[in-house]
Amino acid sequence: MSSVEIELKLSVKPDVIPAVRQQLFQFPHDYTSPQHLTNIYFETVDNQLRRWDMGLRIRGFDGHYEMTMKTAGKVLGGLHQRPEFNVPLHHPELDLARFPNHIWPENTDLAHLQAQLNKLFSTDFNREKWLITYGESEIEVVLDQGIIFSENKDSGSQTSPICEFELELKNGNVTDILSLANKLALQNGLRLANKSKAARGYALVHGSSHKNGLSHKTLPRVPDELEWQQPLSVLLTEILAQWQEQEEGWLAGLPEGKMGLVQVLQWVTKLTERQTEHLPILDLLANFLPELNIALFSETLSSETVCYSASWLQCKLVLMQWLMAQHR
Repeated sequence: MSSVEIELKLSVKPDVIPAVRQQLFQFPHDYTSPQHLTNIYFETVDNQLRRWDMGLRIRGFDGHYEMTMKTAGKVLGGLHQRPEFNVPLHHPELDLARFPNHIWPENTDLAHLQAQLNKLFSTDFNREKWLITYGESEIEVVLDQGIIFSENKDSGSQTSPICEFELELKNGNVTDILSLANKLALQNGLRLANKSKAARGYALVHGSSHKNGLSHKTLPRVPDELEWQQPLSVLLTEILAQWQEQEEGWLAGLPEGKMGLVQVLQWVTKLTERQTEHLPILDLLANFLPELNIALFSETLSSETVCYSASWLQCKLVLMQWLMAQHR
């Protein structure tokens, strides 16, 4: 069975979870109590699947198993869209031939590929679920809490925490996901997360050191200016991508991320000033930008305080709503 996932990931502080859960129970919903899920991710020694932008896992839950392949997708302003193919299994054993032929690159030798695959890392977490009716949509909201685990022969055992809400559109309008996220974002303690569990698992395997589940790396310098003649959708996509990258760098302990964010907010300010048509979204951004700039220049506020604040997340969601409006 194939589908295209459209989802939004929100990292959450553990002490905020009770308040968010209480909010979710206020909407019309079907609730599923926590289930224990295990996922084993597979890869070849030379990362062939990763190079094809594919991800392979076997999931176990309540004695049932499912093999899933996720193929190349896209992240649009923090909204994840990625085709996936699911096959039920009687036992947790790979059987690549059961996936549709068209997902593989031409001339792929499936028997050879399967023989080259090894267990790469695993996730172990409890999942709590709400199927919410919101606006014109059905949105599945899950709360995942657990760990990502890898055994690296060079760096030894590595773990990274899982503590996140995921909002997935089951049917309806993408804008309803953003609207629901905005309702949840009225309190501090939530942050837009751009890295999937699989991406974080790969970072563990390759020995990246972590803080708050984010890998340390050298951040690319943010350009002083954007190419303002580009379409609005391109500008918003670039702003959100840079915002997310610099934010994750700052949270991972890289001070240049903070200065990158100062530049990104300058872009947002300039973008609003260049808009000749008065839009309600511009008023919303005008409410957030002064507060966020003050927070960034504060010597006393930590990266976590700023990046997990309600106004920080709400401003990003406004930009995402603006971006989605360009694709209608």
